[in-house]
Amino acid sequence: MLIYLQVIETTEDKSKFEEIYREYRGLAYHVAYKRLKHVQDSEDVVQHVFMKVAENIKKIEPVSPKTKQFIVTMVENRVTDLFRVRGNQPVTFLTQEALSRLSTQPEGENLLVECIFKLPEQQRQVIWLKYHHGYSLREISAMLRISLTWAQKIDQRAKKKLEQLYLEGGGSL
Repeated sequence: MLIYLQVIETTEDKSKFEEIYREYRGLAYHVAYKRLKHVQDSEDVVQHVFMKVAENIKKIEPVSPKTKQFIVTMVENRVTDLFRVRGNQPVTFLTQEALSRLSTQPEGENLLVECIFKLPEQQRQVIWLKYHHGYSLREISAMLRISLTWAQKIDQRAKKKLEQLYLEGGGSL
């Protein structure tokens, strides 16, 4: 916090900044991490945003709903800028090792899991990443290096095929 305070001239403004920082630092990190899913990048975004707050502290209100919205908007804009610079690519891609783990059937008998492993590889990966790991189709498309439209189509086809396999295997809906 010392770096931020060096930018601010008056004691009153320093107190105002400290109050804003304590109140919204956690929220700013949460908003950044929710989109970036990367600790260091999220910390960098928060640092950038609070440096801008420190530089413009005279124009910013003390802790208030308006200030909260201002900070959240700054974080979201900074994250968007990072994605734009990177070409909307995530920080990491799935490695071949990670992809091969998606192809390994877990222990135990479960008709649905058996049906999932009967799907073609790409359909299985999308289903597993979306429904087991909770990734969005946008994230999955980036991880698998395919277009969002193609990820949506794969998901649609996989669900249809999975339903068919499940019913053929004796399951009921």
